[in-house]
Amino acid sequence: MSIKIRMRGKSKGGVAEIKALIKHPMETGIRMNKKTGKPYPAKYIDMVEVSVNGTKAVDAQWSGAVSANPYMAVKVAANKGDEVSVSLKDNQGDKGTASIKVK
Repeated sequence: MSIKIRMRGKSKGGVAEIKALIKHPMETGIRMNKKTGKPYPAKYIDMVEVSVNGTKAVDAQWSGAVSANPYMAVKVAANKGDEVSVSLKDNQGDKGTASIKVK
């Protein structure tokens, strides 16, 4: 399964603010299923990488403490027309990538 990412980005003075809305359940593995009495399996994003024109700008590690369908905003050094990409991986091996041209 692929992780879906919606992105926007706008540059001002050589600094671009990149906003991303990520569709992911972010299950901690602690919450119990009321019908079965067993915990839901853990499924959370554990790696986030933001690149500008192929060069890594942000490298983050997340955990199950992040909410479902997280919103992320970062500022990176980028000008209008630069390509910014966000890559994600969760603890079960699902991946997602999205790229935009900065406005």
